[in-house]
Amino acid sequence: MEDLTKGMRFNKIPWEAHRINALHQGLLPQDYKLDKLDERYIMYYPEEVSCKNIRGVSCFVPLDTPHNVPAQSHEKLSCFFLSGNTQLPSELIFIYTHKMVLRFPSNRRQNALHFLIAPTRRMTREDYEQAVKNLNWNVCEMKAFAESNKLVNFDEDLDNVEDFRMVELYWLMEYFYENKANLYMDRLHMIDVTTWIAQTKPKFDDLLNQEFRSYIVFNILLRMDSHTQSDVTTQTYIWDILGELNDVFKWNESNFLDDYLPDTTPRA
Repeated sequence: MEDLTKGMRFNKIPWEAHRINALHQGLLPQDYKLDKLDERYIMYYPEEVSCKNIRGVSCFVPLDTPHNVPAQSHEKLSCFFLSGNTQLPSELIFIYTHKMVLRFPSNRRQNALHFLIAPTRRMTREDYEQAVKNLNWNVCEMKAFAESNKLVNFDEDLDNVEDFRMVELYWLMEYFYENKANLYMDRLHMIDVTTWIAQTKPKFDDLLNQEFRSYIVFNILLRMDSHTQSDVTTQTYIWDILGELNDVFKWNESNFLDDYLPDTTPRA
């Protein structure tokens, strides 16, 4: 695992790869990008395409056992996994993006590797979603339901975080996690972002240098802002960060909002 580099591709799943609600959750806006020339289809990534700006379905490889999933009280939550050495069909590829460090209640920490399952040939959004669901997903029994109605944080998390935009981002992730977030992969990414800020004390430029984390942040903030009512201060923080990200990456807001799909997870 030490030899992993961003954008590394695999035709076989190298290690047991997990996804929360893999068989119940439809595609999220961050999971694909529509082809601007023909929006009946999504963008795809053959071998010759660089790893920059690739979109795909999020998966993680837990480095600790049992691994935690961010459940809330009385939720029925399923985690699924693909076994190591699972052969992917030719239309899908497994791509490494970054290492995650996640904090859960009772001082439980989870290290994980984040990957995308991305399309390699032209297909519709519906075909892509079905291709992912058709993989040989197994029910994961090696998980702990870490009840996390509140994000794990500590008084010293923001000590020595000198860039106020990163303080804003930490506060926003905390606020939305505790008040608005109802998608499990959103929660997992929020835990990743706040833990990353607390442990590495990054500047905003460090976020900009991590395109996938930036993309996840942009998607979450834009969607939360569109679907919830927030106070003026929260709105100001949201658009401060969204504006910075949009200036650098030129992402199209409509890609995130027009095709928003709600969480279809069965509730207990």
